[in-house]
Amino acid sequence: MSERLSVCPELLAAAISGDRAATDRVIVACWPHAYRIAAAILRSREAAEDAAQEACAVLYRNVVRLRVPAAFNTWFYRIVVRQATLLQRKRRLAEIVAAVLPQPEAETDPTSRIDVLAAVDRLPTRQRTVVMLSYYARMNSREIAGVLGIPDSSVRFALMNAKKTLATLLDDRATPAFRWENAHAV
Repeated sequence: MSERLSVCPELLAAAISGDRAATDRVIVACWPHAYRIAAAILRSREAAEDAAQEACAVLYRNVVRLRVPAAFNTWFYRIVVRQATLLQRKRRLAEIVAAVLPQPEAETDPTSRIDVLAAVDRLPTRQRTVVMLSYYARMNSREIAGVLGIPDSSVRFALMNAKKTLATLLDDRATPAFRWENAHAV
């Protein structure tokens, strides 16, 4: 059984007041707890180290903003969980993209793939991500919302806007037979 996170109130007060040496000692006390929580969420030693390290960096930068020292444990654990969750989402998205992109499907017109990919590259980041997850990974809006941590309606809105933008970008194509419905084969 592990012990609760306990930081000496005087040490915490010194860290909050801007004493960097005290902040370093607070981080040393918090590190094992951060690692344990991150490991439970991520189930990977390397990922847990990354998330715990990032949580400690956030603590280092922001401890001076902590207004209620008695809330330190909750505040710090919230940071750890947030960092682990962000890392988990990033890794999941990277795995999806890596699994999907290198496996091109058979296509009838190789120039259409180039044109569509060039048009997708011109989309804003969120729209580009939603298009890739929807058409390349064949995920529905609820699944995409879970991966990106945004509402389902935001996914649908981003996809709708992406389709409009892509239709405009691809309207000037040399291949007049292109249809948006064929873009999923890219």
